[in-house]
Amino acid sequence: MVVAFDVETTGLNPHESKVVLIGMKAGGETRQWKLWEIGDEAKMILTAIEELLRTNETIIGYNNLKFDVPFVIERLKVLGFYKPEFWDIYSKSWFDLYQYLGNDYRSLVGWLQRAGIKKEYADLKGKDMPTFFESKDYDKIVNHNLDDLNTSEELFRFLKKTNPDLIPFD
Repeated sequence: MVVAFDVETTGLNPHESKVVLIGMKAGGETRQWKLWEIGDEAKMILTAIEELLRTNETIIGYNNLKFDVPFVIERLKVLGFYKPEFWDIYSKSWFDLYQYLGNDYRSLVGWLQRAGIKKEYADLKGKDMPTFFESKDYDKIVNHNLDDLNTSEELFRFLKKTNPDLIPFD
């Protein structure tokens, strides 16, 4: 089994932007921590990190190790809730699709097409999350996150099936 992980934010700078949703999917079950429901960004992040630290499964996602995880850790520093043990998150077994596919954000669309994977909400883009959050269009943020979790999991399974020796996880 693998755990898909994805974060939605109001921008790219953790000193100016917030984490508004953290999603995890494992064994067909999806959990999402939503800022608009929890009301406390630090509490939301800490709860999700605790869950992530408990998993013994391979954690997958797209650009997790260069964006999502560093952003979350930096947000905790900004909010005054950082603890050195949060770096333990990097000791987990990660499979970052972005790095595996060559650190080229444009390659995701091509790989999804190659694998026959379609996003259910293809019109929702990550760059639009700040606008959706500001306008309280939370369903769009939730749906975009679900798409990211689902397509990450599907793409991982496709790559594993076509490269079983190269991708031994799961």
